[in-house]
Amino acid sequence: MDVEQIIKIILALAAMAGIAKIIYEFSMGSRLRLKDDYRFAKEFLGDIEANPKLHHLVIERGYYAIAGTVSMKVSEIKYLISLSDAERRLKDYVLARRYVELVEASNKIDFRYKYKKHFSRVWRKALAILVYMVGCFLAFSPFLMIKSLGLEPKYLLLVLFTLPCFGFFAVDALRSFVKIARGEALVKEQQENSPLIFISKRP
Repeated sequence: MDVEQIIKIILALAAMAGIAKIIYEFSMGSRLRLKDDYRFAKEFLGDIEANPKLHHLVIERGYYAIAGTVSMKVSEIKYLISLSDAERRLKDYVLARRYVELVEASNKIDFRYKYKKHFSRVWRKALAILVYMVGCFLAFSPFLMIKSLGLEPKYLLLVLFTLPCFGFFAVDALRSFVKIARGEALVKEQQENSPLIFISKRP
């Protein structure tokens, strides 16, 4: 393996790390969006406190806007914003909903039955990382392998196929890893912090 090949591998690894960072930051939300969310949440919660008789539809829409999705129950949103560091908890729950749920009987966030066992999450995270690494390698393979295989430069055009095709699987695998990891963090941190307010189970 010559120096040029080593440099290409290093650049590919750097690109993989950069993509991972971008995906993680995108999943957690931009700074500008966080500022807008803060202003809205402050105004909405202030309206509820000032006018307890707001129409229930207005209240529901407000909670959905805070969560950034209508696919959650209002009770879930209320519970999450009752926790310390509510902004992070809410984003983690939205991101990891495939793996976690609010158990109404205990009024706690827990893993869904399929993912309760630690090993079931470990092997999924390991598989996600493996798929991500293989996907990234295959996505950039024309740059890495063309010289080793003695192919002509025109074969670099294969990257137009490999990058979107295998890149999609790499990105999807990394997002799966992030979702599981954030779900684990949410459950763990929730156990260490009690809700700041009591959440009634009544509708």
